[in-house]
Amino acid sequence: LIRYADLELFKAEALIELNQGDLGLSIINSLRARAAASTGLLNTNPSVPTKFVYDVRPYPAFPDQATARKALRRERRLELGLEGFRFFDLVRWGVAKQTIDTYLAAEVLRRPYLGPALFTAGRDEYLPIPQVQINLSGGVYQQNPGY
Repeated sequence: LIRYADLELFKAEALIELNQGDLGLSIINSLRARAAASTGLLNTNPSVPTKFVYDVRPYPAFPDQATARKALRRERRLELGLEGFRFFDLVRWGVAKQTIDTYLAAEVLRRPYLGPALFTAGRDEYLPIPQVQINLSGGVYQQNPGY
């Protein structure tokens, strides 16, 4: 099962990487328009600090590819939050180590048991191949490094 928004964001990402940010912008803004038209309950409590209120508005333009990438990455994080895609997005974008190490450095202050945690580039981007599959491959598959 693949969400339509996920497909649209993949398409927008491809367009942005092809330096066609204006086409990616229209896709992202269509997703933002759908989110802005939500019929769900909205928090209208004036005592809630504004930094906790997410206002969905269309992006006016992407002046360059870097801005378009940043907007797309934010949109994927918001649209697909808690659906299990974030790690794979970070790996695909080549920012997994930087992002995860930054997160761990902040979290260790609240959770000291994370002290020894560290993302190791070249190893932690990969998952282990099940041993049964390695055995069935007749020597074709080899275990990923670090496992």
